[in-house]
Amino acid sequence: SGNQRGAMQFFWDEYSVNHLIASYEKPVVALLDGYTMGGGVGLSVHAAFRVATESTVFAMPETKIGFFPDVGATFFLPRMDGQTGVYLGLTGQRLKGRDLVYAGVATHFVPSERLPMLEKRLQEIDVVDYDVVNRAIEEFVAQPEAGQMEYSLAGVRDAIDRCFRFNKVESIVEALRQETEAEGVVAEWAARTLEQLMGMSPSSLKLTLEQLRKGRTCSIQESFALELRLAERRLSSHDMHEGIQALLVRKSNDPQWQPSTIDAVDMQKLHAEYFETRGNYEMQFLDPANFEEYPHSYGLPSEKEVGEFVRGENPQAGDFGLTRNEVVAFFVKGSGHKIGVKEKVNWVLDRKTRLLPDSSVLQWIK
Repeated sequence: SGNQRGAMQFFWDEYSVNHLIASYEKPVVALLDGYTMGGGVGLSVHAAFRVATESTVFAMPETKIGFFPDVGATFFLPRMDGQTGVYLGLTGQRLKGRDLVYAGVATHFVPSERLPMLEKRLQEIDVVDYDVVNRAIEEFVAQPEAGQMEYSLAGVRDAIDRCFRFNKVESIVEALRQETEAEGVVAEWAARTLEQLMGMSPSSLKLTLEQLRKGRTCSIQESFALELRLAERRLSSHDMHEGIQALLVRKSNDPQWQPSTIDAVDMQKLHAEYFETRGNYEMQFLDPANFEEYPHSYGLPSEKEVGEFVRGENPQAGDFGLTRNEVVAFFVKGSGHKIGVKEKVNWVLDRKTRLLPDSSVLQWIK
């Protein structure tokens, strides 16, 4: 229909711009000052520099309207620490302020009152040099409270990996139910997360999990091409129309999903419809660039990077075991003493390492 053609043109244009931002040769600085959701994520998360403020609220809430996280989420969510991206993509959970820096969504945290000065400083730069831009932004970054990790997911980070590591939504739900049987912060989080998932489109949850698992090995172009195909199929689905009606038109927030339960979604049928059927539209990119990882990395070290260094898989680690101080010093120095690096690396080491017997050398725990 004409309506679908118009909608698909919109998605094609949107994804083309998202890819252009990801591959643009000149440094792109995105200021995430306020609500950054859906399309706003696509315009910011692929930029080399992503600046959050105390007003930033980030989320990918598409499963709540029967859709799936798009705008390149296939690429960026699976590349976040552990299962954090899968958790955010399925639940639509919001991150705020400094959360974005520790999660890897933002590269810097600058108080909003400093943004006018930051913009003026960026306008003064007359060279195409990513390191120069990075240093300019760092001039305006605010220090966190002394030695503290201001990260709302810190207390449940390991639980996120335990629960969201499965390839079936039913298994994730069961793992969350088991976590509710404990006590404290994790049990409360698990109960809230179950409630979030039960409000989402069951077919969207299964579609999204499969999408993000495939995204781990997709290039940036393959990610957008897959999303265009999924969007075409999803436009004619019952749940997308029902989700938009319930949330945005009726404002009743009582969607009648079909199927109505996770167990009732036929995964074999869903996979055949969405992932094995060729679409009628093909992505044509404005820039030929294609890559498996983002070409620039100006955020905090990832848990993967810390793990590789501790295990000696990074050539710069040498052949001997490393102490905590040596690991922290490596990342702090390598980042140019970037604010937040020391706090995050220490937090990762607290969770992921132990000392070898009678030694100060760290051992990575699987």
